[in-house]
Amino acid sequence: MTVSLFIVDDNQVEQIHGMSAEYPYCMIISDMTAFTVPWHWHEELELGYVETGVNIIQTDNASYTIHRGEGFFINSNVMDTKLNGIAGEVTIEVNHLFHPFFLGGHFQSRFFRKYINPVINNRQIEVHVIRDTTAPGEKILKNLRLLKHLQEKENQEFQTRNLLSETWLLLMEELEQSCGHSQLPENNQHRIRAMISFIHRHYPEKLSLKDIASSANISEREASRCFKKHLKKSPCDYLTTYRLEEARKLLFQTELTVTEIGYRTGFSTSAHFGQVFRRAFGMSPLEYRASHIR
Repeated sequence: MTVSLFIVDDNQVEQIHGMSAEYPYCMIISDMTAFTVPWHWHEELELGYVETGVNIIQTDNASYTIHRGEGFFINSNVMDTKLNGIAGEVTIEVNHLFHPFFLGGHFQSRFFRKYINPVINNRQIEVHVIRDTTAPGEKILKNLRLLKHLQEKENQEFQTRNLLSETWLLLMEELEQSCGHSQLPENNQHRIRAMISFIHRHYPEKLSLKDIASSANISEREASRCFKKHLKKSPCDYLTTYRLEEARKLLFQTELTVTEIGYRTGFSTSAHFGQVFRRAFGMSPLEYRASHIR
């Protein structure tokens, strides 16, 4: 299994591990059972499906539940987070990520202007759930499964792009039928994105509300207002949640001691780390590690 890794660049846009300018496509199979994908955004488009379990995608505007066998589309630069829909149940997501250039070529091409721009420039489209109850949806899901198996073959680049192009046309048909008239509120998200990026880069350090607010050049009061509006929690609560998620990954993926993990994820002492972890997950870090050994 491969879990998506995000790297924040100087413009606070998150880059996908495994994506390259030479071949701007990758398939990521994520085990969502024990992890939450933190708030993030990127230029790449996402077409995926849930292979096992239930996945929840949350945006600033709505929450979308994707069950086993259903798929999803996430538009370019949509800020979202993902979590397991049923705590403790195995949830596997197969995700095809690709830059708009992969299908459209350059910005001025007919492909880009006619087929890509109408979707990525329509901010009314953020997330769309794909089901087999529509003719386009059924074909899209079939193609996404074929794309997964195609990645096991050698020299599949042209076939991948061809199949994804066919899938994109089906998606445009699906979007036109299903959500062409939906309306989302306009949001100015640059402040919250700046603060989230700052937290993701500096969470191991000792951070204050003032530090977080300064990263977006706003007051502490305005920072708190932005977090409450967009994420329904305070900046400090978000920082703690992010630290805990990073700690869970280290417990699951490494053999580091609990003390070292607490230190690496920004907790002042091992005792404080243990208290916060137990309050959040109902068990100690060591109990959590033992319960997730497969």
